[in-house]
Amino acid sequence: MKPIRCEASGEAFTIYQSEDGSYCCPVCGALEFSIPPYDSEGRPSFEMCHCGFEFGYDDSPLASKDAVVGIQANWSRWRRGWVERAVVSPEAFATLEGQLKNIRLRLAFDLLVVPEENET
Repeated sequence: MKPIRCEASGEAFTIYQSEDGSYCCPVCGALEFSIPPYDSEGRPSFEMCHCGFEFGYDDSPLASKDAVVGIQANWSRWRRGWVERAVVSPEAFATLEGQLKNIRLRLAFDLLVVPEENET
């Protein structure tokens, strides 16, 4: 996966792109976008992932009553809910674990999402 650095409102974050040009959801790691969820200047695509996250809406306190300040904080908030829903099904859990590797995250023994050790 190719990391692409972005910045919005003073917050730096990374979007990942596969070798075939697809972009990963920064929340669940699914490879399902032909355009980046955010461009290099941090502008959202307003696309919606199958995990239910809409870029530019669910991460904006001005748009969503559930959003908190900070793009990455909203990804983490949404991801926790996704992990909680996935643990009830071994298949869903295995899929989520695989997808999270796309964005260089892994699940720890207590189901917390942590960066992979080889992340730079």
